Amino acid sequence: MIKLMICEDVKDVREGFRYLLNLDDEIRVVAAYSTAEELFEGMSSLGAPNIVLMDIELPGMSGIEATGKIKERYPGTAVLILTIFEEEGKILKAIQAGATGYILKNTKPGDLVAQIKTLHQGGSPISPNVARVLLHEYQREHGGKSHGDFNLTPREKEIVHGIVDGLTYREIGEAYNISGATVKKHILHIYKKLNVGSKVEFMKKVMNSDLI
Repeated sequence: MIKLMICEDVKDVREGFRYLLNLDDEIRVVAAYSTAEELFEGMSSLGAPNIVLMDIELPGMSGIEATGKIKERYPGTAVLILTIFEEEGKILKAIQAGATGYILKNTKPGDLVAQIKTLHQGGSPISPNVARVLLHEYQREHGGKSHGDFNLTPREKEIVHGIVDGLTYREIGEAYNISGATVKKHILHIYKKLNVGSKVEFMKKVMNSDLI
């Protein structure tokens, strides 16, 4: 069971997420709060969840500041930023603060559930638009594209394209007629060959290379 807390100041949105996510048998929304301050009180009294679904624009403490504090106090809790903002500055600050994933509020409900499960399994869900922002930042820092295929197999290259296209493990498995466990094993091998440890590092390296 994935224990999750929501921090979103708009009541209709907050309750909509609570209702939607509680429909899934593998997710339990422990509580939902309108401010980061209330969230920390809840985490103190109820215990830290596996995942916090965090809005950026909150009254009082911002979602980005709250993310940093969560990672300091509860390093085992993952933070998934869910926002309408695609501004480069906000994206980079959220990830620098320790957010494990960053997806947009227009994400389809089914995809949101899948992304939460991916995060819980050790992945770092990032919307394609957000990935492009990370690519631009990486290019500014390092310039130019790197060359080489990192000795990836043809199947591993197919999976790389699936990840960049924003597919879930299940969708990648269905596309290539392999199990989700096999997809996960391929991804571990890909990360090792690319010498990366997270989805953010993966997206930066792949999108700045000849792999796509």
